[in-house]
Amino acid sequence: MRRWFSVLAVLILLAGCSRSESEEKTADYFMYYLSLDGNQVVENACEPEASQGEELIQEFAEKFNETPEKEDYQRLMAKDVEIEGWTLEDSTLTLKIRGPYESMSRPREVLVRAGLVRGFTQIPEVERVQITTEDGELKDSSGNVIGPMTRESFVENAGKEINNYQYTTLTLYFANETGDKLVSETRSVYYSTSMPLERVVVEQLVKGPSEEGHYAVLSPDTNILSVTTSDNIAYVNFDETFVNGTISVAQEIPIYALVNSITTNCPVQRVQFSINGESDVTFRESMKLNQFYEKDLSYLEENSE
Repeated sequence: MRRWFSVLAVLILLAGCSRSESEEKTADYFMYYLSLDGNQVVENACEPEASQGEELIQEFAEKFNETPEKEDYQRLMAKDVEIEGWTLEDSTLTLKIRGPYESMSRPREVLVRAGLVRGFTQIPEVERVQITTEDGELKDSSGNVIGPMTRESFVENAGKEINNYQYTTLTLYFANETGDKLVSETRSVYYSTSMPLERVVVEQLVKGPSEEGHYAVLSPDTNILSVTTSDNIAYVNFDETFVNGTISVAQEIPIYALVNSITTNCPVQRVQFSINGESDVTFRESMKLNQFYEKDLSYLEENSE
């Protein structure tokens, strides 16, 4: 059932959120704030009074509207911007934001989105978060409507802080049903500016496709050791999970899914692979990893784009 809950109508006293090391290791929930320099979202262990469902959503909404007591971080949203209400339907939480949300700088606004999504999707009943403002549906800098967001919408570096984010739309290549051709898929993501775009692309391929009729080209257990670039060449270093993973596709498909995805989205012309730093390795029957691979769209299934 769909109904609006007024954040101002219900005041819930929230148990204190602290940042001691012991609490961070055992905390079930975290609250998100903005760093003092305004460049990062930081998380703090939190112990809410509510345990589930609508009460927990309401409590988090109240907490996001509060000014933090500690002076080592600041409120996530800008002054006079707050959550006025929310609805929950089919695991999608729609937040109604009051105040000059659109006046926030683009970097600040993206960090606000990241913090809100990460905060509310901790709640089991919430899988996606959508934001609406007094001006209607939230739009990006190009005027495109930003739909529901998940935790996976924000690709970030390892660590406890969310760094500056950049928004991009990727063209990724996955396998067709028979595993002998590639099919293209468009995916929009936010990613940490401290992470090379080439690595973002590889990580998205490991996550697998999101469209029906598209199939994985890499095992979800594939470990990426490093992705570096030099002189328009991307060097992708996996561990043995890359060669040992079992995916029922032709041997060329994982290689060219990676190569075509990287060269399509990044300022890279060639790709070389290695396993634990060694390139003198053969992938499957005959794919030599010690050579440079270039984009080859001949593996693309006809009419897939």
